[in-house]
Amino acid sequence: MLRRALLAILVVLAAGGVSAADDVLRIEGVITAVHQNDFILERDGKQIVVDMTSLGGVTAAIAQGQPVAVIGRIAPDGQRFIAIRLESPRR
Repeated sequence: MLRRALLAILVVLAAGGVSAADDVLRIEGVITAVHQNDFILERDGKQIVVDMTSLGGVTAAIAQGQPVAVIGRIAPDGQRFIAIRLESPRR
């Protein structure tokens, strides 16, 4: 599962689905599952684990099925995306 998440992030990056500036990336997709400290973001059939621990109590503002844009960085372990903030998608 962790390798699949890393692969999904790399595929999204390679496909040009994000904007980068100083290692900060923007990824858009639909939330498919919400957990206490993370959620699963799906984009083009790929699932990305988004770590929300740095956001505090924002979990009440998100829900499964909701489209969202996540701004953040890839974790040093390469297996999660660390959210810095959430935004509305540009679509």
